[in-house]
Amino acid sequence: MQKPDSNIIMTILLVLIGIYFILGKILNIPLSETIFMIIWILLFLIIVVIHGWKTLGFREIIVFFLIAYIITLLYEYTEAGGWGEWFGCRCYYGDLLGPKFLGKIPYIIPLTWSISLYCTFTMTNIIFNRIKTTRESDEKASPKWFLKIFGMGIITGLIMISWDLINDPVLVSMGAWSWPNGGIYYGIPIWNYAVWIEMSAVVFITYNIYLLKVKKNQIYIGGNKRSSYTFLVVILYLMMLLIYGIYAVYEEVMYVIPWATIAMGSAAVITVIQFRRCCYK
Repeated sequence: MQKPDSNIIMTILLVLIGIYFILGKILNIPLSETIFMIIWILLFLIIVVIHGWKTLGFREIIVFFLIAYIITLLYEYTEAGGWGEWFGCRCYYGDLLGPKFLGKIPYIIPLTWSISLYCTFTMTNIIFNRIKTTRESDEKASPKWFLKIFGMGIITGLIMISWDLINDPVLVSMGAWSWPNGGIYYGIPIWNYAVWIEMSAVVFITYNIYLLKVKKNQIYIGGNKRSSYTFLVVILYLMMLLIYGIYAVYEEVMYVIPWATIAMGSAAVITVIQFRRCCYK
């Protein structure tokens, strides 16, 4: 019996997400919005785990999710170490996203963070030509290395907030959470976006320190063949734009769509150009 091709499985799952979400909204599938969202987030998770298994390795993708989940959960629970309360920018979660950690943060929030961070982590590595053809790494710790990783962490954060330009306003309108004190970006405080950059950079730097310690690279799917399936993370990233765009229409907050499209589209185009330049040179 022929072994299933994991690349084809990822592609099929990607198509299923689109069909499930679009038909679900058109046909009004009789599921609560919470269950509906959890299902498509779990489909995203399966694709990311398969992708990470192939580009990082099984142990490394597990470590990535542990680092990303724990750091983002702590940031959310402590409101960025207390800075949220200090600046009067507190966020309160409703019941839309399901059960909560200690009654405060929905468990699915750091999971969604982790999925998105894997996509943006990989996009950043593509942009800076850090996807390699061999798993063993010869990188060494140095001030120059740390400065490079720090800068790449900031880029990862910027790619993340491009998604939050649509994510936050849409989910606020759906009642997933609220910002009682409001903010200048359609009721969202700028402080929130600064924390997104910081949190993303912390995850990126922490995980790269781990990869440095175990001497591992993130590699192309297919190794020396440099398979274009490596590029699926960008499709997932744009799929988020599509899904939240549909929600934006339903919630009548269409005004955020152009900003997110420009920001996310720019990040995707840069990644595509770099992928093709590095992969086919």
